Amino acid sequence: MHRLTKTLSDLQGATTPSETSMNCSLEDYYRTLHDHVNFLSWYVELLQNELHPTASYPRHISALKVLQLLNTSGLCSTIIQTSLISFQFQYSRQLFESYKNPIIFLLLELVMDPFDDVRSISASLLHEHYLIVVKNSTISENTEAGASSYVYGNSPWGDFALELVLQRSTTLSRRTGRADYADGVGRLNYLQYLLCGQNGTLNDRFCGRQLLFEKLMSGLENDVQVAHDDLQTAIASAPLHGHLIALRYIISHKTFFQLSELGPQNWRRMHDRLVHCCLTIWDIVKDVICYDSPEGHIVLEAEEDESEVNVRDVLSYSWRALKETSALIHTMISNFGYSPLSCDGGLSCEDLKNLGDLTFTQLAELRHRGAFSTVSQTFLAFCLRSAASEDSKIAELPGIWYQETLKCIEAKATALTRRSAGLPAMMTGILAAYPNDPFFDKAMLDLQEIANTPVVWERNHVDIRLSQVHALNCLKDIFTNSRLGSSTEMHLSTTMVIAVNCLENSLWAIRNCGLMLLKALLTRLVGGTGKVSRPGCELHSRGSVSRTMYEKHEVLADLVLRLLQHQTSVCFGAENVTDTQPTGPQHIQMVFPAMEIIERIGVAASHELLVERLLLTHLNSPVWNLRDKAAMILSGLIGKQALFADVSSLTQLALLQEERSWNHNALHGRLLCLKYMIEGQSHALIGQADIKDFIDTLDGTLGIRQSTNITSLSVAVLLDVECSTVEKLLNAHLRDGLRPGGQCAPTENFEYVATKLWRDQEFQDTLQTWKHSVRDLFETISSSRMRATDSFVSALARARVLSALLEDSVSEPGLITLRVLRKLNKEGSAAVRAGIQCFNSMHQVFDPLQVQPLQIYVMLLQQVTAADSRILLMEGLSVLLSSQRPLDRITELLVPPTSMTSGDEDMYLVSWKQQREMTDPRTVNATLKLRGALLAYECETRSIEDSRLKQKLEMWTRMLRLAGNVNSEVPNRLAAVTSIDCFKKALRPETSELCSASAFLGIYLALYDFLLDDEEEVRRIGALVVSWMFSSSESFREPAGSQNISLCPMVAVDRLMSFLMTAYHDSNVFLHEALSRLTGSEPLILHNTNFSGDTFVFQGDFMPPVRELFDTARREDTSLFVEEKQNLYIDLAQESQRWASVLRHIFPTSVEDSMISSLTEWAVAGLKCFVGIADQETGGPLGWMTKPEVFTLGIQVLETARVLRTWENGGLIPQTPGLESIMTRFKRADIHPVWLSRVQEE
Repeated sequence: MHRLTKTLSDLQGATTPSETSMNCSLEDYYRTLHDHVNFLSWYVELLQNELHPTASYPRHISALKVLQLLNTSGLCSTIIQTSLISFQFQYSRQLFESYKNPIIFLLLELVMDPFDDVRSISASLLHEHYLIVVKNSTISENTEAGASSYVYGNSPWGDFALELVLQRSTTLSRRTGRADYADGVGRLNYLQYLLCGQNGTLNDRFCGRQLLFEKLMSGLENDVQVAHDDLQTAIASAPLHGHLIALRYIISHKTFFQLSELGPQNWRRMHDRLVHCCLTIWDIVKDVICYDSPEGHIVLEAEEDESEVNVRDVLSYSWRALKETSALIHTMISNFGYSPLSCDGGLSCEDLKNLGDLTFTQLAELRHRGAFSTVSQTFLAFCLRSAASEDSKIAELPGIWYQETLKCIEAKATALTRRSAGLPAMMTGILAAYPNDPFFDKAMLDLQEIANTPVVWERNHVDIRLSQVHALNCLKDIFTNSRLGSSTEMHLSTTMVIAVNCLENSLWAIRNCGLMLLKALLTRLVGGTGKVSRPGCELHSRGSVSRTMYEKHEVLADLVLRLLQHQTSVCFGAENVTDTQPTGPQHIQMVFPAMEIIERIGVAASHELLVERLLLTHLNSPVWNLRDKAAMILSGLIGKQALFADVSSLTQLALLQEERSWNHNALHGRLLCLKYMIEGQSHALIGQADIKDFIDTLDGTLGIRQSTNITSLSVAVLLDVECSTVEKLLNAHLRDGLRPGGQCAPTENFEYVATKLWRDQEFQDTLQTWKHSVRDLFETISSSRMRATDSFVSALARARVLSALLEDSVSEPGLITLRVLRKLNKEGSAAVRAGIQCFNSMHQVFDPLQVQPLQIYVMLLQQVTAADSRILLMEGLSVLLSSQRPLDRITELLVPPTSMTSGDEDMYLVSWKQQREMTDPRTVNATLKLRGALLAYECETRSIEDSRLKQKLEMWTRMLRLAGNVNSEVPNRLAAVTSIDCFKKALRPETSELCSASAFLGIYLALYDFLLDDEEEVRRIGALVVSWMFSSSESFREPAGSQNISLCPMVAVDRLMSFLMTAYHDSNVFLHEALSRLTGSEPLILHNTNFSGDTFVFQGDFMPPVRELFDTARREDTSLFVEEKQNLYIDLAQESQRWASVLRHIFPTSVEDSMISSLTEWAVAGLKCFVGIADQETGGPLGWMTKPEVFTLGIQVLETARVLRTWENGGLIPQTPGLESIMTRFKRADIHPVWLSRVQEE
């Protein structure tokens, strides 16, 4: 936008006469002006094409913002005024015409758009446009007759269009009751109000403002009366929301009272009527939305069947009525231009008190969060205006409401909700009016006193009075309110103490509110909501952040210690604790907040040692989550050497002590800490000293895994630690480019890694010992206690595969790993899944040529039956095949390429729906990905003309397009486009250009559809494939000669379409596919089986009659909530235009005469249908042709006719009787301006 603004500024300067331009010849000056006008005309026309009904939201909002920028730049008016002064008025006509008629037509339609910002900008542009028309009316009268006629225009969509659209939109809104329609009606009424005269009419076009306002008020009162008498009738046929919104927009004008010219007495009557309506609406809807669960409001079945009003309709009507009423009151209070300025005639203290009491009552009684969040803004406006008033009586209102709020807190002590409903909003609204006032400090002390009051609980009473809950929730909202940020600073420490005190309470409601308050205070201190650390990072190195926080709030460090010390005796070591000792949830609620504070702020320097000691005690906790959290934090606090020594001493203790006296949790917690240290400090661990320490630590733990004193959880974590250590070392070796027997790295760290891995006998002996220990553990453990833990089974499988890979690196390639994976297949799904995951991530370290992994993948797929494991195998094989070139010695492993389906090669010919019934969707998606990779290899080893290969490609193409269907789920579409990504090497072999074989046409078309998918990730992958296709293609290389290009999806679509036009211009199938997409029919390759070789046999059944399509498209949906389309990205009208452009540039030589005849009849019948309807019905915005489905059908019919006319003019097909005459009638009809612009291009 910044660059566009600068360009428009330059253009504006270029179109303004200057001394330099005056020195030039008049002809040169007007030639330059003509060039600028032509550019702007083209640019505005481009923006116009982005505003039609079927364009997506991003296109709408982008074009509107650019138009708004054009409007504020003054560029268009500069050109017009310059042209009017001169005799070159015709230079500006094209720009002004394109800016006036089609765009205004489209803007009037966009005022009813589902998106609020689209409606807002459209209404703003319309307002500016009509003001320009009125302003220029005097100029127009002094110009030539043609120019004057032109400015106002003879089009039925001129200034009268506003009133026409207002009538239609009002009818539509009342018929459906939708929120977007109601807002559109309100904006159009406001626009008409601004253009009205005061007591008469302006150019006999609009009624006076007072008459319009009275019309809206009367309409609102009638609707309110209907709702008061029968709510269901009002919901079905008399929604009041449009009138409320229109009145709100009108009175929001900053000079409403002056603009309306009501006078004090008339204004008072109008205001009283508005207030009466607001009070009545509250009486009508409060019974619905003041339930604890408003969704539970039930309409009697008989009434529901009779009126077709359901529970959702009732709740939506009531909530929106309250929302719009509250917004209207908010506007009345916040707009000082709403009322007379004098005290006698303006809003009095009584007015403010009455309306303020209404919003206060609403906040006190509402239970629906969406409802009281809206009303809270209105109550805030009352408090701000009252506190700023010079009238002492008005200034006292917030204090009165504050006392009433305290009474509500006490009165509703038994009516508890998790967040106290609207009470916190009442308190924050009042205090926001006094942010730096002693009143604020007094209120904070009152709330703290209530929150810290001991709970009085009599066991024989069912209801417990807990006003502390409401006070705590009020404090929470106060500290999270941005308006009160600086005012709450001095109350942070005392409130923290209260929150911690609440965590020690025996009642869950108090503890829960205290926990939420503590989290709010923590957010207030450091910002954000999530943790800022990761496992193993240096928490004590927060530096200035920790120092500042703990110095500023001295109580914070003591609170952390207090929380950590709470009930630590239950986990204080093996000599005092057994696994059977209980720890309640209260203990966890106390400790976890302290750990979160340490995570986000760090540790106070003066308390580091004590905090570490307390966290170490929590590593002994019998609660697994607590041990895990403590281990994660300690991994960034405790020193590595101390942790190694602690783990070694505990492992030795485990070997010596008996099981009864041994605390298993202590070792498990420390092993978790070691695990997180390895994962989080990977860079620090690749050092000579660290590796030695890890080797020594591993040596010390080898003997404990088979000890009866160790639980399966501890063994699982220990195995994870060992495997992670080995993987870190091997990956470091791989990153440096080393291979077995290679040269050492120049740096000390990697040199040591390489030496230990491949040369140091001591380290090799350690790894061998570790491998043998894992193998023995895998073969000898038979205890059901050990086998019952999935984490243990998974860790053992991971270690077994890793040790097998190590052994294979120095022995016979692949056999040991394959043998181990086969054994894991018998151990259950958890074991084989973990083994395959380890194999997928580590096999590249040991076999850079990927020969062994490919063999293992293929063999395992023939034996593994578990669905999860097969999915992992297929995904790993897909990645492997996509990243490597085929090798002659392993090609036989890929034939048949359907070995993943137990050797059943016919699985390729099973339809997508049948395959979905045979297996779960994840397996189908994994199979689809693998199929693309396997077919790519088969295309390189077989001829494309091979009948069996062509049959497989055809079936795979159908599967791709079915998986990519608009109704398919996102994982299916992602799998399909990923399958094409795996196949892309066959689309463009390294030694040749893009393949244009007929068998690949369906694949290209499927890729084209993925570039228009609603999911961004699908479009991104499709664009990557197209970018790769054209990166090294000589025919489609970038002009600069770059071999690597990166295309966005929009550009990739055009690039792919250009290739298809060039490569398949003489293809019968491509021509018929283009015709089906032009007319909006289903893609032929996807649904039609009328193929004979590479040709399509036309049967004339793919184009339904236009009249039938029109009746279906025009059918109105009056439901309150519209079902969203599956694909909001694609523009079907634009697609029809794109395929029409393709057909106009290719020869229809392969199209049957019957096809041409059917196409002509279809187009002529469509044009006659639209001309007939245009003769019978009035056009204009929101008319019969602006429904997106009807608009798309019109574009399809029109573009089909244009294609036929192009072929006729080129002599490619015979002249069609009646086509030219009906096209001429179509141009003269009252049709959509976008349709008209397409016809005029003929």
